[in-house]
Amino acid sequence: MKIGFIGFGNMAQAIATGLIENNVTDLTDLIFSNRTESKRKVLETQFNIKGTPHNQDVWNQSDLIILAVKPYQVEEVLTKIDKVHSPYVISVVAGVTNQQLAAYLPESSFIRTMPNLNAQVGEGITAIIENSTAKNELLEQAKKIFESIGTVVELPESQIGPFIAIAGSSPALVFMFIDTLARSAVKYGITKDKAIEIAAQAVLGSAKTVLNSSQSPWNLIDQVSSPGGITVDGILSLLQNDFSASIIQSVDAMVEKNDQLSK
Repeated sequence: MKIGFIGFGNMAQAIATGLIENNVTDLTDLIFSNRTESKRKVLETQFNIKGTPHNQDVWNQSDLIILAVKPYQVEEVLTKIDKVHSPYVISVVAGVTNQQLAAYLPESSFIRTMPNLNAQVGEGITAIIENSTAKNELLEQAKKIFESIGTVVELPESQIGPFIAIAGSSPALVFMFIDTLARSAVKYGITKDKAIEIAAQAVLGSAKTVLNSSQSPWNLIDQVSSPGGITVDGILSLLQNDFSASIIQSVDAMVEKNDQLSK
C-alpha cells in the first residue's frame, strides 16, 4: 500500500520514522508534500523518501493519505484537491471532527485520529475515533500504522476531550512533575542535569511498572510505602496539599477548553 503524507511536520515525521524502523512499508511506497524546495530536499535526504511540492501529486499516487496539516489549513488543502481518485484518509489534525471531514471527503473512507507527542520516541498513545462509515481495511491499516509509534485505543468522538487531557496534553504535566522533582533534589546538592536524569528514569520505570502490573496504581503505592517510612510522609504531604484535586482540576480545565474550541 502506497502511503502519502499531506503535511510533513513533526507528527508526520514521527509516523514515517515508525513505519520505516518497524518495516511496516517500503521506502518506495512513501511520499510527502512540502512546498519549500530547500526544506523538501533536506527531508528527502533525511528520510530517503520521495517529496513533491504538490498535494495533488501525493493524493494521486497514494492508496492511503495521512492528513497532517494545521487545523486552519484543512479546508483550503482539501477543497483544492481534485478528488477523482479516492484514497483512504487518516487525519491526525487536532480539532477537525468526523462531521467536518465527511464534508471535505464525500467519496473517501476516512478515520480521525489523535496521536500524542510521545510518538516521536515510539512511545505514543493514539486515539482512533470511532467512525461507523470507515471501512474495516482502513481501520486495520490505521492500527498497524499507529502501533508502529506506540499503542492504540478506540474511542467515541464524545470522549476526545478527556483523551486530549490525559494523553495529548498530559506530557506537559509530566514534564512539569519531572522538572519539579529535579529542582527539589537540586536543593540538596544534586546537579540539575543529574537530577533530571534520575527523575525522568524513575517516571519511565514507574509507568512501565503500571503497564506491566495487574494491580491498580494505588496498590503499587502501598508496595512502596513501608509503615512509618519515608514514602508515607511524602504521600501524606501531597494529600494534605490537595495534589489529587489539583490534577483533577487541571484535567477539567483542559476538557472545558477543548469543548469551547470544538463549538
